[in-house]
Amino acid sequence: MPERPILIFPAATVAARAGLPKAFRPRPGRPTQARQRERLASRFQALSRQFGTVQAGTAGVDPEQVVVLETVGSLSDFQNVVRRIQGMEWLGDFDAEVEAGDPGFLDDGTAATSVPGRLFVVAANRAAYDELLRLWNLWTQAANEKLPRNYGALAEAFRYLNDIRPWGPKDRTLETGVIHAWEAGLAANVPRIRFESELWCRSGAAAREAAFGRVQAAATNVGGQCIKQAQIPEIDYHGVLLEVPAPAVREAVDALNAGKDTMLLRLTDVKYFAPMGQSAIAPLPDGAPSAPPDRPLPVGEPVVAVLDGLPLANHAALQDRMRIDDPDDFAAQYQIDEHRHGTAMASLIIYGELDAGEAALMSPVYFRPVMRPGTPDANNRRWETFPSDELAVDLIHRAVRRMFDAQGETPPQAPSVKIVNVSLGDASQLFDRHVSPWARLLDWLSWRYRVLFVVAAGNHLDNVSIPVPRDAIADLSDEDLRAHTLRSLAEQRVRRRLLSPAESINALSVGALHAQSALDGPTAHLVDLLRQGALPSPVNPVASGFRRGIKPEILVPGGRRYYAPRSGATGGLTEFEISNAAAQPGQLVAAPGGRTVPPNHASRASGTSNAAALTTRRAAQLLDDVLDLRVESGGDALEDARAAVVLKAMLVHGASWGGLEAVLERALDMSDNGRKRWWRIKRACTQFLGYGPVDFERGTVCTDERVILLGCAELNAEQAHVYNVPLPTALHAQTVTRRLTITLAWLSPVNPRHRKYRGADLWCDPPANDEFLHVHRVDADHDAVTRGTVQHEILEGSESVPIRDGDILPVQVNCRPDGLTKLAEAIPYALMVSLEVAEALGVSVYDQVKVALDRVRPVPRVRPVARGPASRTR
Repeated sequence: MPERPILIFPAATVAARAGLPKAFRPRPGRPTQARQRERLASRFQALSRQFGTVQAGTAGVDPEQVVVLETVGSLSDFQNVVRRIQGMEWLGDFDAEVEAGDPGFLDDGTAATSVPGRLFVVAANRAAYDELLRLWNLWTQAANEKLPRNYGALAEAFRYLNDIRPWGPKDRTLETGVIHAWEAGLAANVPRIRFESELWCRSGAAAREAAFGRVQAAATNVGGQCIKQAQIPEIDYHGVLLEVPAPAVREAVDALNAGKDTMLLRLTDVKYFAPMGQSAIAPLPDGAPSAPPDRPLPVGEPVVAVLDGLPLANHAALQDRMRIDDPDDFAAQYQIDEHRHGTAMASLIIYGELDAGEAALMSPVYFRPVMRPGTPDANNRRWETFPSDELAVDLIHRAVRRMFDAQGETPPQAPSVKIVNVSLGDASQLFDRHVSPWARLLDWLSWRYRVLFVVAAGNHLDNVSIPVPRDAIADLSDEDLRAHTLRSLAEQRVRRRLLSPAESINALSVGALHAQSALDGPTAHLVDLLRQGALPSPVNPVASGFRRGIKPEILVPGGRRYYAPRSGATGGLTEFEISNAAAQPGQLVAAPGGRTVPPNHASRASGTSNAAALTTRRAAQLLDDVLDLRVESGGDALEDARAAVVLKAMLVHGASWGGLEAVLERALDMSDNGRKRWWRIKRACTQFLGYGPVDFERGTVCTDERVILLGCAELNAEQAHVYNVPLPTALHAQTVTRRLTITLAWLSPVNPRHRKYRGADLWCDPPANDEFLHVHRVDADHDAVTRGTVQHEILEGSESVPIRDGDILPVQVNCRPDGLTKLAEAIPYALMVSLEVAEALGVSVYDQVKVALDRVRPVPRVRPVARGPASRTR
């Protein structure tokens, strides 16, 4: 137990939640009723004909279409209207940019352009569509533009209706990357091409099976087959793995290029076609022999689980430190030198960087392989990837449920786990507005089992172009080279998006810092494009999360990565590419290689996978601290079910931008003036930095100059909890720089059929500049920090303020439904508040706050303390 442990808040006071600020959002312009009738009549007629086409192709079956009502502006939901129309099923709504179909939707009423819109998606049989058509005709004739009682929301949608159409081939393929995957398979002369199809997940099991039957029939009709299907209604997922002959794929690609469709493309049950999941892991060199660390073996039950490739179980550094659960017998498909990624991640989680001399985790690590060696590459080497006969989402689902749920007579395999490491990303699923099935799965599993998923943000190995001749690169100053590199990365934003499942709102997503504990070795011809800078790694995404939330949340050292200038460059431009040369720096990790018994090799690696693994290691260590805090005053609040949210808050609490905001502002040349310039700087910084590089010690270790307080509980909808932070009189009339940091973390249920997706919205309002400590917000802006499930606020000030004994700073945590109409369960959360000063004051800030808390804390009853599982380090 540290000398100054984190202080636990007394139980919070229950209050009504705070009101939300009323933002003025002017309604968009709209065409007249007559113009709507004239403009959309042909669209309704086309849909009627489309139903006739479906009828002709499905004899004896009540035909259905997936219908999209595309509106301008963000209108009220009308799911209740859909429920009143027999034969119609609500499938979801999505935010979108739409092409305004009429000048009446535009502010200036001139040219058509993209405007904010919304897609309402329903499934309708012929009778249901006829009823929708009847209501449309009724509205177009109504003098007051109204509909009968209970249909008001539909009338509003008709007023702002931009288009009505079937969910078509472009919807199913445009943003998924499947066309590129098909073309790549055709170019490689692959005779039969596998890809995934995500179906609309119908609410009834019979409807889902009927949809699968229609997809299976269509695949068989073109000489293909359905390899596998998976249904997970809780995340609105119904996936099918298809294999189709190359000629049928060529026909589909040609049809799309010609603006046409095929029987496969027009399948009304299909939501998206997508490439097969492809793991995005950087190749690792073979390494060299290395003496394993001499550390005590672990004891107890695992608190960390890892989903990855199969680690080398008998590696000298890892032997007897893992519990490998391989029910699919992936081990039989590995050669000894192919256990690469899982071995590296196990090494980082257990030891950290091998040459840093850190303690080993004292609990075993549960390992479930979800990858295996794939097809040999041009050099006849096999790299680990997801199995070609599996749906990655289904495999992950089965793997996690096996940890916590009994499977027939098989008991749960790792029920003590609190942290799940996913140092993987799907290279075929770049985040684009809508949450991927894999991310939806992690969100639901995190909520169901109250565990924290730590996810790598994903690596991007794109070339970096510097507008400087190759022979002049060495003459650039460090600052100029960094600036050129950062501008190049910023220009690649569209390509550098998050890799699924890093957009998961409940998971903690981790980016890599271009840093490591080991000194750099000789670099040969390689170039460090971020010389002398502890900046985001050049392989990181430059991105935002769902609804422009902050993702990844934190940056953790992931090793330095150097680039090689491409040969043949001409003119004033030098292009650099990732190099896998042996001279690369990186973090030292265990590796396969050689034929020694037991294997004892090590190599250097870098990337966001490493950063996520080191974050997972830190989470396991922090769980020790949480268990120790249970014996402190107020420690009974640290229940086992709240461990995930407590760890989530602790991992983020030490993050900050530091001086990186100024570095990015200079490098990206933000030349706009006023508010627009400020907003652009903040947005660029959050895309590069998230909440920033994290100092785990600063966020979790108290000193005389820094006091950290922790509270956790569950909140019901429309409620609030108020925590009072005692203000130390040591700050009275002082002009010393002080920092107030507030971190709120929670887990949310999700609603995959709602555009907001996040089921619960929690937030706290930090003090304004003229209150209490006279501090003001720095780093990320308030709008950005409230869009996910971690709100991290940093406020600083140095103005002299009067503080009397007994003064308090109230922090109120509020809860309301977001993407759900009501919350069926209370929402677990953790709140961390730290107050620190930049220099010693002669009086302990920590001691003064502790004394003030003890004065108001109820006298605890003496009782035994249940410690639960441990992950001790030595």
